[in-house]
Amino acid sequence: MPFISLTFTAFFLIFISLYHLATRFKKNDLLVQQIILLTASFVFYGFADLRFLPFLLYIIALSYIGGLFCRNRILLAIFILADLAPLLFFKYAPSDWHTHIIFPLGLSFFTFQSISYIADCYTKKIEPERNLLTVAQFVSFFPVISSGPIQRAGNLIPQFKAVHRFDYDNATNGMKLFAWGLFKKICIADKIAVYVNFVYGNASDQYGLALLFATVLYSFQIYCDFSGYSDMAIGVARYMGFDAGKNFDHPYLSQSVGEFWRRWHISLSSWLRDYVYIPLGGSRVALPRIYANLFITFLVSGIWHGSTWNFVIWGLLHGFYQCVGRAAKPVFEKIRIPAWIKICITFCLVTFAWVFFRAENLNQAGIIISKMSQIPHNIAEFLVKKNSVGLKECLKVFFAFTSQTYFLKRMIKLLLVLLAFILTNIAIQKQNGLKIIKSIPFFIRWILYIGFTLFIFETLLTSDTSFSGNFIYQRF
Repeated sequence: MPFISLTFTAFFLIFISLYHLATRFKKNDLLVQQIILLTASFVFYGFADLRFLPFLLYIIALSYIGGLFCRNRILLAIFILADLAPLLFFKYAPSDWHTHIIFPLGLSFFTFQSISYIADCYTKKIEPERNLLTVAQFVSFFPVISSGPIQRAGNLIPQFKAVHRFDYDNATNGMKLFAWGLFKKICIADKIAVYVNFVYGNASDQYGLALLFATVLYSFQIYCDFSGYSDMAIGVARYMGFDAGKNFDHPYLSQSVGEFWRRWHISLSSWLRDYVYIPLGGSRVALPRIYANLFITFLVSGIWHGSTWNFVIWGLLHGFYQCVGRAAKPVFEKIRIPAWIKICITFCLVTFAWVFFRAENLNQAGIIISKMSQIPHNIAEFLVKKNSVGLKECLKVFFAFTSQTYFLKRMIKLLLVLLAFILTNIAIQKQNGLKIIKSIPFFIRWILYIGFTLFIFETLLTSDTSFSGNFIYQRF
C-alpha cells in the first residue's frame, strides 16, 4: 500500500480514528490499541500481496521463540540462519526462478529487526519479551515495515506498552514531516528520475557529459527518494505518538566518507556497526584486522542491497574509502583543508560509487565509466560545435536534453528547485527544522504551508509522467 495514494489515505484515516477511540475503554484501552495496531499492520502488509503474510508470521514466531530461548552461541547462530533463510532464498535464487517468484515487501528490513532483537536478548541488552502481541507489533509495525527505518527493540517495544492518546504537537509535526518527505519524492526525486532513467537506459549512446550529469543528479534522486520515504514513515509514526528515530542527517554535507555513513541510512549503518563490525572486533584489534573488518562490513552492506556484482563492487569501494580515510587521517589532521573542499571531495567519491549502485550490471557500469573518461574530449567537441550549431542545440546533444527527457526549460526549473532544497538543507543542518518552522510568525507560517501544499499539488497535476508511488529502496 503506497504512502502516496488515496488507498493509504483512507486506510490511515480509518485506522487512526479507531486507534484514538480505543482510549475511551477505561480498563482495556492499551490491549484494544495493540490489537487495532497489529490488525492494521497485517492489513497494510497483506494489501501488497497476501502471499507475503506467511513470511511475516514466520519472522514474528522466530523472533518470539528466539528471544525466549536463545541461550548460547550455537542457538544464536541457528536462529540467525533461520531468520536469514527466506531473505537469502529470495535474493539469491537462480535467475530463471525470478519470473515465478515475488520478493516479499520489506523482507530485508524486518529480518534485520528480528536479528537485532534476538541478538540483543542473547547479549542481555534487553529482556526477552514474553508477550507475543508485543513482539508481533515490533516486527510488523506498518509505518516502517516496507523500507525502514530499521527499528531497535530497546527503543520501540517500550512504546507499545503505553497508551497513545491524540497529541496536537505529535499530529502536526507528523504531518509536516510527511509533507516534507512528499515534496522530496514528488518534486525532486521523481522529476530527476525521468532524466536519469533515460540517460542510463541508453548509456552506450550518450556522451560522457550526459552520464556525468545524470550520475550527479542520481545522487540527489536516491537521497530525496529514500529520505523522503523515511520522513513519511517517521511522520506517520509520529502522528500516532511513536518515535521511530532519525534515518538521515544531511549526509551530503559530510566532510569524510566515514562521516557520510554516520549520516546516511543511519538505521542500517548503525545496525551494521553493532551486529557486524563490532562482533568482528571493530577497532579494538590490530590495524590489518580493522581494515579487514571494514571491508567485510561494507561487503555485507553491498550484498544486502543486491545479489549482482555491481553491488559487491559498490560495497567494497566504500570499504576502500573507509580504509584510506582511516590511514590518511593523521596527514589530513596536519593539513588544514577548508570544510567546503572536504565536503566536495566526499560528495565526488560517494557520487562515483553510485555509478555501480545505479547501473543494471557491472558491464553497464564499465560502459558509463569509460564514457565519462572521455569528458575532456567531449568538452573540446562541445566548444567547437557551439559556434556552428548554437548553445541550445549543443546542450540537447551533449546532455541528452531531448523531447524524450527534458527540454532545457524543464531542466532549469528542476535545478532551481534543487538549488532551493540544497540551500534549505545547509540552513537547517545545525537546527531542528520543526523548531525553525514553529518559530516563524503564525501568519507567515500559514502562507508558507499553503504555498508549499499548492506547489506539491501543482507538480502532481502538471506532471506528464505516470506516478507509481514506488520508492527505490522498496526493491531491497
